Amino acid sequence: MKGLSFNGLEQAGMSAYGVERIRTAAAQMVEDNITPAQVILAARKGVLLVHQANGKFGPEPGAAELTVDAIYPLCSITKLFTATAIMMLMEQGKVGLNRPVSDYIPEFTGEGKTKVCVHHLLTHTSGLEGEVIWQNGQAKQKQGEYPPHEPNQDPDQHKYVYGGYDAPLSNEPGTVMSYCGYGYELLGEIIRRVSGQAYDVFVNENIFKPLGMENTYYRVPMEVRDQVVRRAPEAACAEWVDSEYNLNSVSAGGGAYSTAMDLAVFGQMFLNGGIYNGVRFLSPVTVREMTRNQIPGVSSQYRDEVFPEAYWGYGWAINGTKRDGGDLFSPEAYSHWGAAGPFLCVDPVYQTVTVHLSVELDHQKPFKNMYVDYFNNTVLAAITDL
Repeated sequence: MKGLSFNGLEQAGMSAYGVERIRTAAAQMVEDNITPAQVILAARKGVLLVHQANGKFGPEPGAAELTVDAIYPLCSITKLFTATAIMMLMEQGKVGLNRPVSDYIPEFTGEGKTKVCVHHLLTHTSGLEGEVIWQNGQAKQKQGEYPPHEPNQDPDQHKYVYGGYDAPLSNEPGTVMSYCGYGYELLGEIIRRVSGQAYDVFVNENIFKPLGMENTYYRVPMEVRDQVVRRAPEAACAEWVDSEYNLNSVSAGGGAYSTAMDLAVFGQMFLNGGIYNGVRFLSPVTVREMTRNQIPGVSSQYRDEVFPEAYWGYGWAINGTKRDGGDLFSPEAYSHWGAAGPFLCVDPVYQTVTVHLSVELDHQKPFKNMYVDYFNNTVLAAITDL
């Protein structure tokens, strides 16, 4: 299948009025100070409908007008790349999703840990809790219990994953979905050990480069740092995402930076059933498994929200009855978000790919002031031909 292109609204089954409403509604968010920097992209049936930037690159006086090639921290959307890499290794017969994590990382020890499988890491049902992992790592750091890192291993990542290897479980594996970034760092370590390549090198060579995602990075190069969106010190996650540490991160759970177009290409590959511009990345069978609910009957709680059905695939959040990020998406839609304001959604029923990159302003209400549902509602409402 071909890639994204501007082929006209008629082919996409969208109304001109509706598409213009997408543009004006998004621009109004910046006018209303909901976000100071926003890039939106919407596509349907492989046709690019809207690709627009609103706002400025930074909060300082004289900051340049934002452009569509602005680079944003993806934070947890990075997990989609990690999940995809694991599934690639699964297709190659090198990883089994229902095999214990300890098969690949023997240091992953403790009571009940042999029950934790790769499947559980992908679906956040491992029983691991971030706070417990952090405390365990802090104790190890005080004792100086770190062996040397491997040549193909980032030293900071090594310390983080090693610090949690023997941390106790908080829940029985498979019983509760508890969002845990550390589980994806373990997946990154599995990728490193199984492939023999550094995690970021494997993802670059097998996903970013062949997809043409030329503006997606771990360790953002100095020559493109001026394209990275900056945020005010009081903005949500500013101290973290704007730090030199994060700009040089290779975290498998949150270290990537990218543009709206690159994210849309990645999403379109999934919408195409694992193929893009004639290059196959995943089997359509694998895509189907990644984008369906893998944990039926499992509940979850995130912050103050409780979901009787967690609806999670391999990497992707499945819409189900959650209406995640919009009111008009089909139950089959799948998506992911990031703490600093990015959102990607693919709807296989309505054949849409939507990307909303923004800067969140409120430290106290992360995810609550992204207003990504407003954007996505205008996109789906512009459809005229099912």
